[in-house]
Amino acid sequence: MAQVLKFPNVGTEDAASLDPAQGPDENTGQVISMIFSGLVALDANLNVVPDQATWQASDDGKTYTFKIHDGIRFSDGTPVTAQSYIYTWTRALLPEIASPIASTFEDQIIGSDEVASGKTKTLSGLKALDDHTLQVSLKTASPYFLSALTNSLFAPLNQKVIEKYGEKSWPQKALGEGIGAGPFIAQSWDHNVKMVFVPNKYYYGKKTRLQQVEMYFVNDASTAFKAYRAGQYSFIWKVSPQDQITARGISGFRSQSRLQTDLLFFDNTKPPFDRPEVRQAFAYAIDKTKLVNNVLKNAALAAPTIIPPGMPSYQPDYAGIPFDPNKAKSLIQSVYPDITKVPTITFSYPNSQVSSAEAAALQNMWQSALGIQVKLRSVEVTAYNDETAKKQIQFGFTQWGADFPDPYDWLYLNLLSSAANNNGQWKNTEFDATVQTAETKTGDERISLYNKAEQIAITDVGWLPLDHASLAAIIPPTLHGVTLNANGLYFGNWSNVYLIQK
Repeated sequence: MAQVLKFPNVGTEDAASLDPAQGPDENTGQVISMIFSGLVALDANLNVVPDQATWQASDDGKTYTFKIHDGIRFSDGTPVTAQSYIYTWTRALLPEIASPIASTFEDQIIGSDEVASGKTKTLSGLKALDDHTLQVSLKTASPYFLSALTNSLFAPLNQKVIEKYGEKSWPQKALGEGIGAGPFIAQSWDHNVKMVFVPNKYYYGKKTRLQQVEMYFVNDASTAFKAYRAGQYSFIWKVSPQDQITARGISGFRSQSRLQTDLLFFDNTKPPFDRPEVRQAFAYAIDKTKLVNNVLKNAALAAPTIIPPGMPSYQPDYAGIPFDPNKAKSLIQSVYPDITKVPTITFSYPNSQVSSAEAAALQNMWQSALGIQVKLRSVEVTAYNDETAKKQIQFGFTQWGADFPDPYDWLYLNLLSSAANNNGQWKNTEFDATVQTAETKTGDERISLYNKAEQIAITDVGWLPLDHASLAAIIPPTLHGVTLNANGLYFGNWSNVYLIQK
């Protein structure tokens, strides 16, 4: 039996940029995780474990020294050194790279502000003590630093390949070449159809038994499920709530709660959503329990909070903004006594993450409680993410899953008024002060401040949480080594992934 894994990348028409500095979405992240690897990784239980290096932290938690293992190479044979990391982390911060995530993720490294502002191209907090020793100096002790390093932003890039093709072209043109040091190389990319991966012969870890991975892009979850049942894929994931009714009877079905929340956001810079009363009215108008029961078929949990169960700082007893149509009506009328004077509102959503049934159910709830006809606009996910990054969405939907298990990743990175990911441009000075103070504290005091900040964000509707998501998949007995964890699909280092002969 040929060891060819047929991998459906469900929920997108294509991968976006293969440059990790561009902050890949979950679907593109599947590609990037195969091509790149870094100093550390997360195990199946989301513990940080060594990957390319081991580490030591100073007693004050402000200096980390990483010893890179011998024999680490990019997939063209070029050695990975401490300088590879200095190049990669510095590059991500450069203004011309326009990374939406680098300034925030690298914020704790000394000198990051100066590089991001264009004052220098030397990231002073990084030093190569020798080819195999990288020293990182932080502004303050950061409890989440090692977890943050598991993000692909910190995976080393091959400077030689980038310089060969140029900054604009390398993510497209460098297929089959040594852009990363992960277990695979991307051999071909037929845009909007599929990518083909083959093992990286220079991979330092235990080699995969797979001869090839064929990754198929399929935007619609129900189409993907039908194709799996017809034998076109080796497994299926992101099974829709409707299809889970059938899927539960199929061998290999499993469901896993995720460190992920589905949320709504509003453009806070223009009417009507520049007024908190209007944002609150939309929140009070949503019956989340009904949405989860009737539309999501109990494949998720109604979410009063932004931070999901299983995360440090989760607040199980916080009620958030409950369903109250009378309160919703009075709030909207406090701003617009004549409801016909409300500006036109369009709810835009990624069609691979929000079904037409869910969008219609929300539309109906707003119409019923507020007397407002919200227009619906369905967008393909890659185009939608581009519009979101450009702050072009009036009223939208986002899924946030933990990059690493810490409240900083949810609140600071997304809702601080200066955060690149603050899609609704929400600004709240009390919130900003609270999370910034939290980052000067440790332990219970830090978590308590994040609890307070989350309540501010929910009350002022910086984000409107809908549900805490779960992931459903069918991983048949013929496929070994693939599982689900709180972050989604989990392949480990791929050495244990193979097809079992029937």
